Amino acid sequence: MIDISSTADSFTLSYNKVPILQHSMQRPCIGLGKGSCTITMSHGMYHIKEERSAWWKDASLFEIDASLKKESIISIHFDSLATLEIHEEAFGIRIIPILDAGEEPNRFRIRLPLPPDEPVFGCGEQFSHLDLRGKRIPLWVSEPGIGRGPNYVKVLANLHSGRGGSEEHTYFPQPSFVTATGRWVLLNTTAFCRFDFTPKNGCSLLSHAIPSSLLIGQASSLSTAAGALSATLGRQKPLPDWAVSGMILGLQGGRAVVEEKLRHALDAGIPVTAIWCQDWQGIRITPYGKQLFWNWQYDKQLYPDLPGFIKELHQRGIKFLGYNNPFLSTDAPLYAEGERKGYFIKNRQSLTPYITSTTTFPVALVDLCNPQACSWYRHIIKNHMLGIGMDGWMADFGEYLPPDGELFGGLDPYLEHNRYPVRWAQLNAQAVEDAGRGNEIVYFCRSAFTGSSSYVPLLWAGDQIVNFLKDSGLPAVVPAAVSSALSGFGYWHFDIGGFFSFAWIKRSRNLLMRSCELAAFTPVMRNHEGINPSVNAQFDSDREMLAHFARMTRIHQGLLRYHQHVSEQYQQAGAPPFRPVIYKGRAADGQYFYGEDLLIAPILQKHATKRKVKLPTGTWIHFFTGREYREGRHTIKAEIGCIPVFIRSTSPFLTLCREMAKKESKV
Repeated sequence: MIDISSTADSFTLSYNKVPILQHSMQRPCIGLGKGSCTITMSHGMYHIKEERSAWWKDASLFEIDASLKKESIISIHFDSLATLEIHEEAFGIRIIPILDAGEEPNRFRIRLPLPPDEPVFGCGEQFSHLDLRGKRIPLWVSEPGIGRGPNYVKVLANLHSGRGGSEEHTYFPQPSFVTATGRWVLLNTTAFCRFDFTPKNGCSLLSHAIPSSLLIGQASSLSTAAGALSATLGRQKPLPDWAVSGMILGLQGGRAVVEEKLRHALDAGIPVTAIWCQDWQGIRITPYGKQLFWNWQYDKQLYPDLPGFIKELHQRGIKFLGYNNPFLSTDAPLYAEGERKGYFIKNRQSLTPYITSTTTFPVALVDLCNPQACSWYRHIIKNHMLGIGMDGWMADFGEYLPPDGELFGGLDPYLEHNRYPVRWAQLNAQAVEDAGRGNEIVYFCRSAFTGSSSYVPLLWAGDQIVNFLKDSGLPAVVPAAVSSALSGFGYWHFDIGGFFSFAWIKRSRNLLMRSCELAAFTPVMRNHEGINPSVNAQFDSDREMLAHFARMTRIHQGLLRYHQHVSEQYQQAGAPPFRPVIYKGRAADGQYFYGEDLLIAPILQKHATKRKVKLPTGTWIHFFTGREYREGRHTIKAEIGCIPVFIRSTSPFLTLCREMAKKESKV
């Protein structure tokens, strides 16, 4: 129920007796203005610098119209500025800003009250911060860069190619958040936003366009708040069992190499349900290592008779996955066709394809605002990928729509930039639908925005460095998993072993094994050989590594009923598969819940053989040792193959976990 109380110069709007919006002359709840910004981009990393506003006006005098309160509508008019129309709906309240006549603003800010120090989560996929309280989060689809936080890798990446990132860059921003006590908020806009959680008693949400609405709900818990948010956004469809019941083995190098490596994996007892060959369409060698030839037709030298090979794999019960992205390299055969038909985003001055470079070779981005270009690309997927038997692919990129480009229909690229990943995912979904393949196909995306969850079967955490750096290595996948889940995504995974390696930074055996352990307690296991496979430890580097991958994948496979349970909870109520561990009112770093019953505290430090764990209320059983623990701080031994994983003593899956641990302890 909405209610509003006011004095001559202030008001408080409440929903079910919880303050939702507060205004006073000293602290106005909204402000409007007109401004501009400067956008620079290097290798997909965008920097947005706000220029001085042409004008800005904060709300002051107001008038409340409650005449429609019986219809659950309250209207608040701010003199010579705007009206906020407050609608009570099933989920909570919807706030619709309606502008007064006059100069049209392009900046909107609203302040919301929050309890002091309450943990805040979400804003899409965040790699550096789990609890966002005290942070300012820019929301603009971008590559995160290499190194991200203030560390030596960022410095090295900047010296090498200007690719050092920041703590806030993310492939998947979303103007939404949830709080530990069940508040959830969604700002409906595709414009650049900045969410400021530094105020002690609230937050400030800035948008570079007037949002269509602001949704605010108050649920009974963090989990139900995430469920309400995902119901609003649209939930992912369930994954097929093959995707969650074994290893998706990342292999490359051509058919002969792939067949040999697959044989090694199967001989070692690794339950392989699919292979992922990202180089199915060919390779090129660049200063970054072995990269892909961006032309979406199979390479007949690397993979002679690929359709026949895929058919043979299917007969053995193994799926085949490939790779695509929304670019075409300018030396690719398909590029010439797209250029001739005008299907690429254009340079405003020359009206020729807007040429950019994601690494070292020139590429052009398909204009997904053009229905004919979308139809053309769907035809490519249907014929050259699904048509040869593919069961899925990595649907890479989506971050590069240039804000200064020329789009079909004259659409504003500044407002379309964040929407592009949604269009990219939708295109892939429509191609699958056109082919009549339904939910059996799994493609995975790294970029996303509001609305992507309806079209992305599986989210992927993008490119981590092959080390233990907090902001960009293995530790970064924990906040990424939790924040994505609390932003509406139920199916998420990461590259086992990471991706980036350069200079002296190489993947160690220790990193790869610890990464594999963590992945075993997520919905999907998929490894990546990395950008330079020859210098990195691989799943088949030696017998011990093969045995480790086999054991952890069997554990993952043995938890199939639990994976299915977690999926059902997401489908039915939107319960997030990944959740923060709240200990004495604070989020425990480097820990997460997978479902409601498994608590995982992975090893995120180099060569560590023990770690400190915070266990919340209840009795917890160590997954591997069977030892019982109670609420509190504990230092837990964590040899390779025996990371701190706990299951609730009251869980209906306790027997399953005990049997699995007992079986694998004998190996």
